[in-house]
Formats: sequence, structure tokens, C-alpha cells
Amino acid sequence: MACNRPYSSPIYILDNDSLLNIFYLYRPVILADDENDDDRTLEGGEWGRERWWHKLTHVCRRWRYLILGSASHLGLCLVCTYGTPVADMLAHSPPLPLVIDYVRDNHDDNHDIYAEYEEGIILALQFRDRVHRIRLHMSVPNLEKLIPALDEEFSTLDYLYIAARTKVFMLSNTSFMLPKSFQAPHLRRLVLDDVPCPIGSPILTPTGLVTLSFINIHPCSHFPLNDILQRLSLMPARDS
Repeated sequence: MACNRPYSSPIYILDNDSLLNIFYLYRPVILADDENDDDRTLEGGEWGRERWWHKLTHVCRRWRYLILGSASHLGLCLVCTYGTPVADMLAHSPPLPLVIDYVRDNHDDNHDIYAEYEEGIILALQFRDRVHRIRLHMSVPNLEKLIPALDEEFSTLDYLYIAARTKVFMLSNTSFMLPKSFQAPHLRRLVLDDVPCPIGSPILTPTGLVTLSFINIHPCSHFPLNDILQRLSLMPARDS
């Protein structure tokens, strides 16, 4: 299929395999190997770079078909984040893996996200079999609305990062815990900051877990330390 623009540049006469190889090498690095910021490392890097392929699909029809037809090979995904009309994106995009990323660069503990963002997050979380990564850093009132949506099994979830902006010292309210029904059998990286998980939570079951970080967990949260240590001893490889 020829490109639908009359360009004479040599790149437009390349065969599909050569183009695909260029696209593959063009993919950006999400987290650089020389990254020295521990906090940034725990957060997993610049997830917004996952949208690298958007502009390329608008160059011409041939490129669009080639890129979307090689979605798995190129590791394409849809990023749900600030400024993204999540409902429209999900309705008009291919069923690609989802990345949910709501982290602000500033550290205003009183900053809340808008209701439209909450709706977008909850909508994206309904596609449990497509959610590949989740990163939420927001106020406790926002998290109290969103955490209950993490129910049942997220079969492809690889990375979970949840941080509360306001410090929590009274956690008798179980609505601010990960649901006991929440499962992620393929989870590899788990970071919780001021967000407890219930005793016996299946979230700690995956044997492929390689990064585990619990930050600012207050003693009154009934943190299941013994249960966690027992599960850690069963993990073949870990970076905790």
C-alpha cells in the first residue's frame, strides 16, 4: 500500500520491514538506566512517552496501518492521564493495553483532581483485562473514591503505584485500603505510599514480584508485616 502523500523522500520508498524496524528503534526510553532519583525510579519514569506513536500514525495511511497492525511488537498502549478525554479515546481507539497515569509534578497536599478525571479513571479501570500499569498520586478524598474500583482480578497489571498526598494517621476506615478482592497475578512492581493493604491480601501472592516498596505506613494501619515477610521469603527474585 502506497503512502497517500506525494513525498519523494527516500523514507517513503522503504519496505514495510525496514520501516517497522525504524519504528521499533524509535521507541523512547521510559526510565533511563542512569536515572539516579530514587523517587523517580519508584514512580517508573516518564509514562507520557508511551504516546510516541501518535504523530507517526498521522503521517500517512500506510504508516498508520503498519503501526497499528504491529501494536504488540511495538508495545503500543493508550495513556489515560490529565488532559486526555478518556471516554472518547476508549471509544475510538483500538483495544490496546491501558496505562493509567495521574501524578502531578507539584506537591500540593491539598490539590484535588477534577470529577471528570475521576470518571475517566473509573471508566478505564473497568477494562480490567487491559490495564497494564497504574500510577495514582493524589489526595485521600480522591483515592477513597477510586480505590474501591480496584476490585476483582486485573489479569495484565504489571505496575501499581499509589501514593496519598495527605498523610493518613487514622486508618480504621477500611474504604481506604486496597480491596481484599483485588488480584494481579502478573504484578511485578508494587509501590504503596500511605496506602495500606489488608491482611492476607492476594496482591502479595505473585511470585514474579521484583519491586516492593511500602512508604509511610503508620502502625495503626494494622500493617500485615508477618504476612508480608512470609510471602517475601517465597519470592525467587526480589528488590524490596
